[in-house]
Amino acid sequence: MNIRTRLSLTFIAIVSPILLLFLGNFYYYFSFSEQEDFLIKLKNRGITMTHLLVEKRSINESLLRRIDEDTYTSYSDRRVAIFDQWNRVLYDSQELDNREHIKPAFSITPALLSQIGQQQEVTLKDGRRLGVGLLLHYQGQTYKVICYAVDDYGKQKIQEAIFVAGVSFLVAFLLVIILSQIFAKRSIKPMADMMHQIDQITVSNLETRLTTSGDKDELSRLASTFNKMLDRISAFEMQRSFVANASHELRTPLTLLTNQIEVTLIKARPVEEYQQLLISLLEDIRQLNTLSNGLLELAQFDVKQMHIAWASVELDEVLYEAIATILHKHPTYNITLITDPLDETLPTMQVEGEESLLKTAFINLIENGCKFSANYHSEVSVNLSDTHVQVTIADQGIGIADLELDYIFQPFYRATNARTIKGSGIGLSLTEKIIKLHGGTITVRSQVDQGTTFTVSLPRRNPTAVVDNHDNNRVLPVHAR
Repeated sequence: MNIRTRLSLTFIAIVSPILLLFLGNFYYYFSFSEQEDFLIKLKNRGITMTHLLVEKRSINESLLRRIDEDTYTSYSDRRVAIFDQWNRVLYDSQELDNREHIKPAFSITPALLSQIGQQQEVTLKDGRRLGVGLLLHYQGQTYKVICYAVDDYGKQKIQEAIFVAGVSFLVAFLLVIILSQIFAKRSIKPMADMMHQIDQITVSNLETRLTTSGDKDELSRLASTFNKMLDRISAFEMQRSFVANASHELRTPLTLLTNQIEVTLIKARPVEEYQQLLISLLEDIRQLNTLSNGLLELAQFDVKQMHIAWASVELDEVLYEAIATILHKHPTYNITLITDPLDETLPTMQVEGEESLLKTAFINLIENGCKFSANYHSEVSVNLSDTHVQVTIADQGIGIADLELDYIFQPFYRATNARTIKGSGIGLSLTEKIIKLHGGTITVRSQVDQGTTFTVSLPRRNPTAVVDNHDNNRVLPVHAR
């Protein structure tokens, strides 16, 4: 599945639920409004019938029933029942226009009448029937009115609303699909243009660069990064060309040297000719030496790609800061630092390098020791020699299989038993590069379920006399600094 299709599907997946939510809210509002309107009409009908019944001077009960029966409405199974304050029936139209023959009739119980007396207005619902119970005060008397019906007209309107909503959703969904295609096409157009430009770059035109906009978006940064990569490739190509040219230049003086020596050996020569030959050979050798120095400088050109401000680094402070950083980030970790037995501190030790890089390397090692141990414990010890500082980080964690030890410094590689623990597989690779950049070495010993020990050796700056504290170490648990 290409990116354009994924973008289109993502757009549809985002917009469609929003559209459904909107239509759902519309249906809920319409249905609720229709029901409220129906209940208001029933309430008004109940009040009107009560007023007509009480006004006996102009209308009697039989006439009221006749009017009720002959009145045409859009409701079916309609009924109006009026009771006095002692729950005696004053009027009951029974269920009129029962078109769908809904049975049985709604039961008006004393409990319902009592509830109306207490709450003054009660909403009634029985299957498709919907109604209202009212407590009315009219001309000094109290009346309980129950009015209910089946809202056929409202039901029809709701069905029409559902149909309209369904059709609207289908039309809107088709429109969303079209818009998603347009959105996806416009979104990947800069990438498509970039790919087209990349396709035009060949070995013969490595000087071509991608067009970058003034925006600081991701695609602009990608184009800039790609251009930087082309710059490095161009440099490599220049080196390759230089090596080829240098090889050609080496062949010429070597051929001259060989020819001169062969000609000289054909017969005996005067001393002057030998001197001239030696002078000529010396010039050719000097030319060879110049070319060789140039090739050596070329080989050393790519030893490191970043510029480091080398300075004297207090390695003991680096370790303290690394431990403090880890404990601040992971308060549950337990780090034991084996220190000088006299003052419970690490001996002062200086190395040549870059402090932040060394701190990063030791954070990676110590943090891994805690992270891959069930008790989150790691032990750090330091041994000094006359030329090197040796830092050992040991744990009693899950360990590493022997077959995998050769791969742990590869970028993104993770041991089989460590894949369930959160990590990226970059730390050890970065640590190895940093240590090597500082002229040091890193070794590892490990057994599965027994633990792992990393040993880092760095050259000391201005080494003094040997301080051997291997047998006089004092254990100091570190929890904070």
